[in-house]
Amino acid sequence: MKHYIEISLNILFWLICFYLIFSIISPQNREVELIDGKEIVTITYDGISVIGTIIGFILKMSIYYFNVYFLSKYFYDKKFNTYALLLFISAIIAIAIELLKNQIIYGFEFYLFETFIATLWLYIFFVGMSFVHIIILRWQKEEALKQKLKEDKLTAELQLLKSQINPHFLFNALNNLLSISEKHNQAEISTGIAQLSELLRFLLHDTSGDTIPLSKEIEFIENYIQLNKLRFDANDPLNISFKTEGEFNAIEVAPALLIPFVENAFKHGIDIYNSSFVDINLSVNRNTLYFSCKNSLVSKQHTDHLMSKNSGIGLQNVKRRLAILYPEKHDLKISKTENSYHIELQLKINHD
Repeated sequence: MKHYIEISLNILFWLICFYLIFSIISPQNREVELIDGKEIVTITYDGISVIGTIIGFILKMSIYYFNVYFLSKYFYDKKFNTYALLLFISAIIAIAIELLKNQIIYGFEFYLFETFIATLWLYIFFVGMSFVHIIILRWQKEEALKQKLKEDKLTAELQLLKSQINPHFLFNALNNLLSISEKHNQAEISTGIAQLSELLRFLLHDTSGDTIPLSKEIEFIENYIQLNKLRFDANDPLNISFKTEGEFNAIEVAPALLIPFVENAFKHGIDIYNSSFVDINLSVNRNTLYFSCKNSLVSKQHTDHLMSKNSGIGLQNVKRRLAILYPEKHDLKISKTENSYHIELQLKINHD
């Protein structure tokens, strides 16, 4: 429906402009006749005048929509110098063609300074109106994105409500198992259950808001790493590290934003039979968060099986979340070699 309204408004705008240009500005023959004391004004247009007006009008429409649907992308990408240069060149070409058209159709005597000024002002007007069109389209896009974000948030909240029964049951069951393992002095099992309980507590309670303290996200990653380490022996050829640097207390981020990268690293990068590693670094410098997660790649046969099975759904989801929650505020780079997989994320953040 909105699309049809936009088309209708465009048609109405151009009809009004064409009428004004054709009736007021385009060359015309004006004859005044006095009949019975009354002035009768007759305005006539010859065929060449109509053709000239239509050609000029098409040129103005071309520069208008060229700016709206092509040049505007340079403006959105903040390539202002490129945008200004291309717009200037396009306008000069269109004006030159129109002045040449006037000279060919109406003769050299029509090529006056006043004609050039009038043509220039008309193009300035239409370029200005195209800016209004660009602003409206930009506003519509932002509003649609906000609405999409609200709908996605509502859907996520509903899904969370539906999934809370089983996690709560599992959480209570883990607490019971923890009590049993402590009673029988099973220290390693107790540690694993306690860490798994903390992970569930985080997913149930701390992810309900729009943001969480970065320190909680770090704590969640640490618990996840420690839980995974329980699977390995001290003699396994593994090197797992997680280093942090900076002040995190006053920083808020979207909940569970970084864990998919860590989960992916452990899923595809650990091989207890061969030397493998997971190297995670997180730092904050002023208003930018730097996150790096690098891991080895297991045997190609293993990698292909895991990739086909999981299809990178977690990474696709986190990419989408970054695009929605941090538009134009993040830079995600993913690189892969024969032996390693590396993710680098820079995120603009706000301090409390």
